[in-house]
Amino acid sequence: MNPKIVVVAACLALAACGGDGVSDGSGSGSSHTGGGTSGTGTSGTGGTGPTSGNGSVRTMTYEALAAPSDATSFLAQLNAEGARGYRYIVEQGFSGAVTNVFINDGANTYSYEFQSADNTQAGFLAQANQEGAKGFRYDGPASFGSLYRHQGNSSATYTYAAAAQPTSSAAFLTQANAQGQNGYWYYGPIQLNSALTSLYIKDNSSASTYTYDAVTPPQSIGDFVTQANNEGAKGYRFKGPLGFGTDAAAVYVKDQTQSPTFTYQSQASQTTSAAFIQQANAQGAQSEAYLGDLAFASTPSSLYFLATGCTGFLCSSLNTFTQN
Repeated sequence: MNPKIVVVAACLALAACGGDGVSDGSGSGSSHTGGGTSGTGTSGTGGTGPTSGNGSVRTMTYEALAAPSDATSFLAQLNAEGARGYRYIVEQGFSGAVTNVFINDGANTYSYEFQSADNTQAGFLAQANQEGAKGFRYDGPASFGSLYRHQGNSSATYTYAAAAQPTSSAAFLTQANAQGQNGYWYYGPIQLNSALTSLYIKDNSSASTYTYDAVTPPQSIGDFVTQANNEGAKGYRFKGPLGFGTDAAAVYVKDQTQSPTFTYQSQASQTTSAAFIQQANAQGAQSEAYLGDLAFASTPSSLYFLATGCTGFLCSSLNTFTQN
């Protein structure tokens, strides 16, 4: 992971931020966007069966490819997959092998580019806003620089804002909901000017506004599924665990221009990429998107969700480490 601009892993894993609950175990923690380690999990915890959203069924197809070790090869892989409609979602480790996972959830194509990492707030925002004006959205930090993604059929442009990282979940809700009312989506905490900073992204082509909920961290996979389904019934999608010193919360987000529902279930975490892809594609054929692997007491489970009455990026798999 790039040392200059990092998504702060410790603050996306509640156990490392003073909480007792869930940590994100979806990444491999090596070269690209990073994360934890995957491993064997527990048996699944039930959700409901697949239904269609807005009268149509969205299916998802996943691929896992060996992660290249240099910037040129990595970018070539991203753009080759993007031309086929596959979007990069995470670098994941399986039994010591590091793979890049991609999703195809529609007719979109994608292109990617790297920019040099800048760890100053002014420099990063200038770069991100310049890329955003070209239609490239900040995807995250990587070993090879800052990664940006363009969706081929979109004319969207993006604007970025930064604010001091809140020190409590209450302060986070005040900040994030104020930004959300102006159409800014919370990306997450990044390191700028040697300090944790909240990054927000606005899609200038969208009328969406966002509201957030921060609830007590769940203590087991069963607790998580129950909590996520309760939040999902209210239209809130899981954004991720977030820590603020000794304060921690499970954060959920809602697009206030829609009335979706989200239904979650868990499956056993897989130890090989072939088994994971088989599982993810079986769930994807039922319109259930891979959320990521979450670990309770060091035992990860794979989470999937069904979005009903939903349009836009919240309906599908995002980067499983940052949920962006």
